[in-house]
Amino acid sequence: MEFFFRLEDSPLGLLISSTIWGYPIALSLHALGMGVLVGISVMLALRVVGFVDAVPRSAILPYWRLAQVGFVINLLSGSALFLGSASSLAENWAFLTKLTLVGIALFLTYQMVKVCFRTEREVSVKDRLLAIAALGAWTAAIIFGRLIGYIF
Repeated sequence: MEFFFRLEDSPLGLLISSTIWGYPIALSLHALGMGVLVGISVMLALRVVGFVDAVPRSAILPYWRLAQVGFVINLLSGSALFLGSASSLAENWAFLTKLTLVGIALFLTYQMVKVCFRTEREVSVKDRLLAIAALGAWTAAIIFGRLIGYIF
């Protein structure tokens, strides 16, 4: 636990936990990054599932770069938020579950992006199940993210 206490006492950890604007700014950036990343991931997943078949899958791919920007914003803001209360989050099962689900969701989303790059082939049932699993993983990650503040 000493390591986590040192993280909290770092300049960024203190900025997040001890100033009036640190936490709200980091949390707002985290919500913005999540909206971009998860929003575009949901858009890709819905297209793979079969919604809006008139739009080619390849037309959605340019948005993947924007989703990567959202991921970087989330990674940086989430790290800052973690530093603000590292000792309590290190043992928070909702936080640990959220991190696991985000990892799974990112993996599934990346697999889905590869499906979108294969424009010469129709979407298979396996691809649709992959998209549904990605939607479920993102939904569960958001739910567990919201639970973090209520689980001690």
